[in-house]
Amino acid sequence: MIQTFLKTVFAIFLISSLVPLAVHAQDKQNGMSEKELKEYVQGQFEQMYKRAMESASSRLEKGEPIKAFSVVTDRQGNVRLVRLEEAEKMKPDVALEIMRRSLRAMVENGKIGATCLVYVAANPNKEAEAKQVLVAEMEHVFGPTLAEITPFAREDGKMVFGKAVTVKSRHSIFKVPEKDKNEEPAE
Repeated sequence: MIQTFLKTVFAIFLISSLVPLAVHAQDKQNGMSEKELKEYVQGQFEQMYKRAMESASSRLEKGEPIKAFSVVTDRQGNVRLVRLEEAEKMKPDVALEIMRRSLRAMVENGKIGATCLVYVAANPNKEAEAKQVLVAEMEHVFGPTLAEITPFAREDGKMVFGKAVTVKSRHSIFKVPEKDKNEEPAE
């Protein structure tokens, strides 16, 4: 039930947060209109997010810690979970950096077109009851980025997830030409 709610909230925020996309040369080669491209990217983000949240919530329910992991979509549209065994043994900040570097290497090799990097962080809202958040940073080769931030806590032995918030994020995996430096990030 919580996952269905999170998926619905995510879809609503995703639709409203994707700003008009610049049409890159690669987009023109694919013959997609801006609307088709937006729908394509949204579909891939939704698939990756669903897979990431299923994995994360399952681990949290079992009381297992979450180290950085990712869900990727390859160039053929296949979605897969990526966990690095070495990262499971590292400090969280080191595991996160190793995962980012691994994703960059996969992108450089032309193997993936979209990423969803997942990790646990301290809740930026110091007044909130939940002290931690689950962060899902999503990026696409066509340019769009966003992060889904979901507070969580264990109450009476069960994991409880708060309302997810979608924010625009910056590229950390794909090398996409930056737009105007004066452009404000979405709120």
